[in-house]
Amino acid sequence: MDSYSLVVESFTIYDTRSAIDDALWLHLSVFVDGDMVDSWSSGKLGEFDNGTYFTPESVRNHPPVVINDPRSKVAFMFQLANNEHTGPDVFDARMAASADQLAGITAGLAGAGAKDWSAALGSGVFWVGIAIEGFANLWSWLETDCDGLIAVDQVSGPRYWIDKRTDNVAHSIQVTKNYRGTDMPSPCGKSNYDVSWSLRHDQAWMPVADTAQTQLTSVAGVGATEHNGMLHCFGVGAAGSTATHAATLTGANWELDEFGDFALATNLAPSPVSFDDRLHLFGVAVDETVLALTYTTDGESWYDEPASPPELKTKQAIATVGFLDRLYVFARDQATNHLRVTSSSDLRIWAPWADLPAGGLAPQSAVAAAALDGTLHLFGIYDTGKRPARVVVHTSTKDGHTWAGWDMVEAGLPPQDDPAAEPLDVTAGIHHHRVYVGARWETIDAGGQNNTLMALNFSGDGENWSGWRVPAATFHPSAPAALAAVHNHLYIVSPSQTSDGDTTQVWAY
Repeated sequence: MDSYSLVVESFTIYDTRSAIDDALWLHLSVFVDGDMVDSWSSGKLGEFDNGTYFTPESVRNHPPVVINDPRSKVAFMFQLANNEHTGPDVFDARMAASADQLAGITAGLAGAGAKDWSAALGSGVFWVGIAIEGFANLWSWLETDCDGLIAVDQVSGPRYWIDKRTDNVAHSIQVTKNYRGTDMPSPCGKSNYDVSWSLRHDQAWMPVADTAQTQLTSVAGVGATEHNGMLHCFGVGAAGSTATHAATLTGANWELDEFGDFALATNLAPSPVSFDDRLHLFGVAVDETVLALTYTTDGESWYDEPASPPELKTKQAIATVGFLDRLYVFARDQATNHLRVTSSSDLRIWAPWADLPAGGLAPQSAVAAAALDGTLHLFGIYDTGKRPARVVVHTSTKDGHTWAGWDMVEAGLPPQDDPAAEPLDVTAGIHHHRVYVGARWETIDAGGQNNTLMALNFSGDGENWSGWRVPAATFHPSAPAALAAVHNHLYIVSPSQTSDGDTTQVWAY
């Protein structure tokens, strides 16, 4: 995830606006494509006379904003004010309104009344020395006695240009500037402040959580898919009686719910698939049977599936995929250990289970499936019985019946970051006309402890691979992950146990 934090770090007061001390309040706002996506006020920071001060930790640690589309036009704005007479709720609402008006005016860059516009941060990205006098009417509601605006500024431009300017050791744009307020009649004065502030950009795993910071949990691995322009992620509730669910349009804000009256295996991930204008959820029951659990058209109202696939028991997670106007389900038969497949065009009538050819490298694991440009790709883990002990393998079909032989992905090579790593399980997805495969890799750290890392590989044809790539942010998945693409982004969604080991929370990258 791409997260951004605007932080006012410190300020030096040379002249206060009030006769003695200024009562300082700070407001932050973020705009994406003209819409305000975050608005936050600090409350009263304190009473300050001349001197240098650092903002409290609660201000510097305000939660970041996720902006995943690099083509978005963004603006990050702060407003620092002396305020003795306006209460918190009114102050926040009116500052947000002032920020919204100012963002609209400055959207054309050299807005009326603005001074000192500068391309110092590079073509297309601007920090704005906004002259308060030119926009004084925006804060007329604040001006009682000596109350009024102290400083206002912003960084704006396309997100990809801001990314370029934060590609440095500090991962940030850092600014220290002088701000002078408007002339005031005695006993008030004209404020004179230096303010140091920054805009930080991080790529990090972020919690799959709603606005109340309630985080999605799953006692098993997770499944994810795109449906009607939204990313949907599913896990298993603590007792296996429910499916946990989170959905997002942008990756920034998630909606969480939990539903169902199931008896799911608590060690196997559910398998969602978007097919024929419906979002379907499949899973393995506690009695090890493969079930079609539920479906929805809108992601909110859920209905019973008309029929499950023919009876089959398995101890491994299943895989689902839409291909050639049919929905395919792959499962390893517990009785024979054969990898089998069934399919349906309407989810009412299912084809009998059929064995996949076992020629070449037959995988000994749960599989992952993805369909791209008339080819269905299938991935698994093969136990070699030699070094390396495990490798990622791949097969494919163009008609759902005739399969290519199993072959190793990347000739069995591990990620370059850890040449001793071995894969545990796989997931797959499609993004920008490429098939992506992700794997959890087991590693041993310097202290001899086993760890896991997540790595991705991609190919346009299923034969020529790009090499395993590990996301920059450190993360240790504790259960099988999922890949899904929505809009211009490919998401990895994965569980990770908390430090106490009691709960497994779900994260996204």
